[in-house]
Amino acid sequence: MVSFRPRSFRLQVISIVAVLLIVPVLVMIYDILFASRTDDQLIRDMQHRLGALGDHLGEQLEACVLEKSRDNPRIDLTGYVVDEFNRLTVPLVRSHPGIRCGLYITGQERIWVQGFLHEYRPRQPETPEKRMERIFKEAEEGINAVLAGGQPITRVGQTWDDQFLEYLVPVRVQGKVVAVVWVEERLHPLFARSARARLLLRYATLGIFSFAVVATLASLLSLIRGVDRLKKGVRELEKNLAARVPEMPGELGEIGRTINHMAASLEEKEQLVEHLRRSEHLAALGRLVADIAHELRAPIGIMQSTVEVIKPSLVKNEEMKEPLSIIEEQISRLHGLVGELLNFGRPGSGMRELNLNDLISEVTASSNTYFLQNGVELNLSLAEGLPPVKGNGDKLQQVFLNLIVNAVQAMPGGGRLDIETFTSYDGVCAVFKDTGEGIPPEDLDHIFQPFFSRKAKGSGLGLAISQEIVRIHGGTIRVDSRPGQGTAFTVCLPVKSNGEKEG
Repeated sequence: MVSFRPRSFRLQVISIVAVLLIVPVLVMIYDILFASRTDDQLIRDMQHRLGALGDHLGEQLEACVLEKSRDNPRIDLTGYVVDEFNRLTVPLVRSHPGIRCGLYITGQERIWVQGFLHEYRPRQPETPEKRMERIFKEAEEGINAVLAGGQPITRVGQTWDDQFLEYLVPVRVQGKVVAVVWVEERLHPLFARSARARLLLRYATLGIFSFAVVATLASLLSLIRGVDRLKKGVRELEKNLAARVPEMPGELGEIGRTINHMAASLEEKEQLVEHLRRSEHLAALGRLVADIAHELRAPIGIMQSTVEVIKPSLVKNEEMKEPLSIIEEQISRLHGLVGELLNFGRPGSGMRELNLNDLISEVTASSNTYFLQNGVELNLSLAEGLPPVKGNGDKLQQVFLNLIVNAVQAMPGGGRLDIETFTSYDGVCAVFKDTGEGIPPEDLDHIFQPFFSRKAKGSGLGLAISQEIVRIHGGTIRVDSRPGQGTAFTVCLPVKSNGEKEG
């Protein structure tokens, strides 16, 4: 379906203003220059013709009344006036078809009429009494006006189906109005049609003007709402570059899309800068911790050898058993920490084709006892037919094991761990979702930083090492967590291409 709605706000405003100004002006020009002049000329011509007939008829009746009243002042003049009226008007209406003459004598609630306005009779005949009653009602307003003013008048009257122009003249005797005579003629149908057309045009103009005003107000309100949405979207962007201005039509929509494009570019640049900063930080930190690990390995080895030498001589001493056990435990912990430091410093090599489902199955199989001890239910959902990935199996298993341990530790009272694999545009992905307490929002930006830990006994290197291993494999690791709703870690690795060689 084709839409004729202007998409540009500028076009909307121009169109509405054009309608507001041009259409009423054109209607006024037509009404003033054409329709009104034509109607006025028609009225003037008819008025001149009817005025001449009416004045002549009035003069003749006044002369008759004066003559009869001079001979006998007390005589009833009604019959003479009516006879004279009929004598004068019968030939008049015959010679002027469409002319109707009427007579009203003061003090009498009746009229005398000669002629018809139409050249044909009504389709539904009416009795003479009904006709006289109807004509009297049509002329009554003009009669009363002449009686009240004593002057001839011209007026437009309304019949049951048409309009007519009538000229009414008072008949005076000694300065007193004794009768009213009038001559009337039906207005041409074009006059009525023209008047109706002008009326319709005025209503149409008013309707168009009202519509244009409403449309203007609606456009302004739409503009105001759009600007408010833009302002709200920009405020959200000030807080979070990941937010977007909502889609809108027209020019405001273009502004919104430009703002969104700019925000996306800034977000991408910010992510690139953060990734570069983190990579440089991790590289420098990796070299540092590797050096530290190498330096610590020798003293720790000496301590462990010393403990093994003195342990046989002290094992029989009950008081030394507990301190000796603590020393061994701490040396073992230091060995583990040194191992993590070395892994952080050199994530390893030896890439080959791997099946992600096989790696996860091996890790979870070796962790079954760990799940049982901590009351954790494992739910595996491994997609079939996953494409292979290229990677170091030991290092990737270290990543998965670290995520499993973190998930179990996040559910101290037991819970459920869901592990799911699938393919996406990022490659092959694995999700580790627990039902634990979740991670506070303020900690989400720091969990992959080295030495950041939310656990009292944690080294803070597990997730940092996992992220570095995944990064070296060309993949991504992300977290989604809400307090009280658990945590989900998603690891995505690129699919091995057919042309890649193992190394």
